[in-house]
Amino acid sequence: MHTKMIDISVGISPDMLIYPGDPKPQIETISSIENDGTKLSRISFGSHTGTHIDAPSHIFEDGVTVDQIQLDGLVGKSLLLDMSTKEKAITGNDLGAAYRLFEDISGIKILILKLNNRFSYLDESVADWIVENGFITVGIDGLSIDAQSQLVVHKKLLGNGINIVECLDLHNVDEGVYDFMCMPLKIIGCDGAPARAVLFIS
Repeated sequence: MHTKMIDISVGISPDMLIYPGDPKPQIETISSIENDGTKLSRISFGSHTGTHIDAPSHIFEDGVTVDQIQLDGLVGKSLLLDMSTKEKAITGNDLGAAYRLFEDISGIKILILKLNNRFSYLDESVADWIVENGFITVGIDGLSIDAQSQLVVHKKLLGNGINIVECLDLHNVDEGVYDFMCMPLKIIGCDGAPARAVLFIS
C-alpha cells in the first residue's frame, strides 16, 4: 500500500517569523566550493526556533532536557482538529465539541490543533481537558501554546509529562486521523530543540 508523507515542519531561515524576543536565525557561509572545494555554513538560532519541542526544563528548574525526552511519545496515531474558525482563545469546551464529532478514535494519544493564526493560543481549560483525556503529545501551529506570561498551559502540560510541539505548518492539512512523527535535535542539556515533523497517510 502506498504511503504519502506530508512535511508539517516550518523551515528555518533568517527572514522567518519568530517569537518576539527570540534570537533571529543566522546562516553564514564559512567555506565555499569555489574557494575550498566544499561548502560549510555556521548556523545560529534559538532553541525554540521554527517547528520545535519544548522540554520540561524550559519551565522547570529540575525538568527533563530535550535529549532525555522519550521518543516513543512523539510517534504514533494522531488526531488533527481544525480549530481555525475560532478566535484567539481556544477553550476546553471548544476542544471537547470538536473531538466528539469523530468516531473510532479511542486509543489515540497525540493531538494536533490547527489554530486561526500563529498567535492563537490555548485557554487553561484546554490543558485540563488534554490531561483528563490522557494525551501524551500536543502539537499546534501557533508560535506558543500560551498567551499568558505565567505560562499556565505549559506548566500544566509539561508538569503532567505531556510533550509540546509548537510552530507546525498545517496550512495544507485537513482535519482527520494521521500517523505522526516528530524528532527533535538531540542537543544535550537543552530546554528545547527544532524538530522535523511529518504526517503519514496510507
